[in-house]
Amino acid sequence: MSNKIILCGLQITSFPESKNPDAESALLLMLYPLENVNAPKFKRKSVGQSTETPFGKQSLSINAKYAHRLIDTQAFVSNKEYELVVGFNTDTFENEISKITPVDPAVKKHFDECLGNK
Repeated sequence: MSNKIILCGLQITSFPESKNPDAESALLLMLYPLENVNAPKFKRKSVGQSTETPFGKQSLSINAKYAHRLIDTQAFVSNKEYELVVGFNTDTFENEISKITPVDPAVKKHFDECLGNK
C-alpha cells in the first residue's frame, strides 16, 4: 500500500477567543472526486475534483508544529505528490501525519533546502 498523495495545501486553524485560545488544528488539503448525489433532500450533478471533504469522511490531520514549520519556511509546494508518514501525537493522543516527503526530486531539493536538511 502506497502512502503517496497529491497535496493541495496546508491549513492551520485556531479560535483565539475560545476557552483554549492556544489550541490549533492543522489539516492537509487534497483533491477528492466530486460525486453525484440523488437524495430526497439534496441533489448534485457534478464532474471534476474539490478540496471539500466528502460527507462521512475526515480530513487528514498533520502535526500543527510541523505544519507551521512547512508554511513559515515556504518548504511546502502545493499540487505535488508527497509520501506521508503517520505518527502518534502524545500531546493530543491522536494519530496524525508526522512527516511529508516530496516524491519529485526537484521539489524534494527545494523542501530540504528550506527546512535545512542536508
